[in-house]
Amino acid sequence: MCGIAGIAAPEGFDPKLLISMTDLIDYRGPDGFGFAFFSHDRAPRGEVFHNQRRLPSFHSPMVGLGNRRLAILDLSTLGSQPMESEDGTLVITFNGEIYNYVEVRKALEELGHRFRTHTDTEVILHSYKEWGVDCLKRFNGMWAFALWDKSRQRLFCARDRFGEKPFYYHVSPRYFIFGSEIKQLLESPEIRREANDHAVFAYLEYALKDFSNETFFKGIFQLPAASFLTLDLSQSSLAPEIRTYWDLRLQKTRADEHELRDEFLRKFTRAVSIRMRSDVPVGSCLSGGLDSSAIVCVARKISPSGDFHTFSSCSEDKAFDEREFVAEVVRATGVQSHLIFPNSEEFWANFKRLIWHQDEPVGDSSVFAQWCVMRRAREEDIPVLLDGQGGDETLCGYLKFYYFYLWHLLRSADPKFFSEALFRLVNGADLPAVWKRAGRYLPHFVNASSSVADRVCQPQLLRECRNGFSKLLGPGPSLAERQKLDATRLSVPALLHYEDRNSMAHSIESRVPFLDHELAEFLVNCPDDLKLKHGWTKCILRQSLKGILPERIRLRRDKMWFPAPQKKWIQQGMGAGVKQLFAAPQLRMERFLIRHKVADETTRFFEGSAGALSDAPLFRVINLELWANVFEVS
Repeated sequence: MCGIAGIAAPEGFDPKLLISMTDLIDYRGPDGFGFAFFSHDRAPRGEVFHNQRRLPSFHSPMVGLGNRRLAILDLSTLGSQPMESEDGTLVITFNGEIYNYVEVRKALEELGHRFRTHTDTEVILHSYKEWGVDCLKRFNGMWAFALWDKSRQRLFCARDRFGEKPFYYHVSPRYFIFGSEIKQLLESPEIRREANDHAVFAYLEYALKDFSNETFFKGIFQLPAASFLTLDLSQSSLAPEIRTYWDLRLQKTRADEHELRDEFLRKFTRAVSIRMRSDVPVGSCLSGGLDSSAIVCVARKISPSGDFHTFSSCSEDKAFDEREFVAEVVRATGVQSHLIFPNSEEFWANFKRLIWHQDEPVGDSSVFAQWCVMRRAREEDIPVLLDGQGGDETLCGYLKFYYFYLWHLLRSADPKFFSEALFRLVNGADLPAVWKRAGRYLPHFVNASSSVADRVCQPQLLRECRNGFSKLLGPGPSLAERQKLDATRLSVPALLHYEDRNSMAHSIESRVPFLDHELAEFLVNCPDDLKLKHGWTKCILRQSLKGILPERIRLRRDKMWFPAPQKKWIQQGMGAGVKQLFAAPQLRMERFLIRHKVADETTRFFEGSAGALSDAPLFRVINLELWANVFEVS
């Protein structure tokens, strides 16, 4: 796990820029750093420096790679990056983990390859030498890397299937520049800090983030998940070519229920097992919900001896506290439990720093709860954590999936619609709360009264950006199609953004077993009634882990994840600060927000007026303006 940076410029670049970009993210890799520089000539090797801030001996390098290392596998200096092939023709800067590197290495050794290290980084180099860009299809893991192929004069960059590891880039006629975080690219004086209209609107109105290759900054893009980029520097112009190497295929699974349960348990156990491969201690986040509890229980079954640490966000407010469920798992597994109690004072004291690390506005205050969990793990010297991201999308854990399931049953005239709708109502559905939660998925004309954009945004933003989101938010052609959309464009990408920045801000590597691509494909393609049935969600997990999960956890119907009392935090922690923020003569986001309308909505919120914006959309408005201040965005 590391942080990466790079520049490719046919006419050369200032190497000090690359050093600055790499130093900026030292928290992503506190165990070492390095640089590789290549000249315009055909010299057989470049110049590679580890743990030295040296400039190359030649003027204006054509290609440069930077790396900050968090040592997880092979802790020796042999694992330093950027890493060269033995002949020096290939050099890589890599962020992530190839979990099946043991199996891939064995296959390469059988083909005659010899290894100097015990790292997965070297496995990537040899895999590329053997299979070219098709090597990506052999990897099970999370990654973002850039590999300079000197003999071909080609830069090869790639990102994992779900985009667990970030890769941002900017291309101009003069150079191609990339990094693990947006702020690295902002080190370049040529890149303007200008907000992207479509990203701002989608965030304010629909709480959408990371749903496309665009970012909140105009001109800065992210390499799409499951894609690779090639840049041929032998050509006269910079023209990166992007291709997709994987797609979450939808195909009906044909097997009986018992076989599918057994298959789930096998795939899930393997997904957890290979993510426990590490030369440093591995622990886990534990919310007390089904997903994280399943990971902890299976991890202890795989490795029942030795210390295993779990980290849980708790609250003194009982409405947001899950300690009783965390305790059930701790008693059943004997893990060492660490309870963390985020509060409003700490939240606002750290909020600007949180935004700086996230690079873009965050969705809600629960992101800070995760931040505190990662911070505590680093304090306890547990540099690798398992986490449950992706479980709700692959197992239909969100309540919205029941809405979509019922819709598809009704549309196909399936008689199960009536019994399933009845089960959902009988099992405690709160109709006003259901309608409120469903509102985001209703047509705009039905839901216009709750539109934050209509209430506080400039009319021009609405005219230019409103269309095009209905298909993203609807039920989709099928439940599996809707799951795929959430896993690849909507929910998962934003959650992975938070996961990566929160963990790496504290030099923690986070691993998410539910996004093992083989497990995810299996679950999305399972029959709908193995995920949703008789008012229950995540049925196949509940049934397959009977005897492994504590019964009280296995039969939970509610869900919190790492919650935070956001409304109370806004009211208690930043009342005056929010009002002062929007009382300024001019907003940085004046191009998008109408200042006096935002000020009015803020006042109504703090006064508790009927019909005032709720805490969720108001938080996004606050967040947008604070983000613009932190990054000096126009």
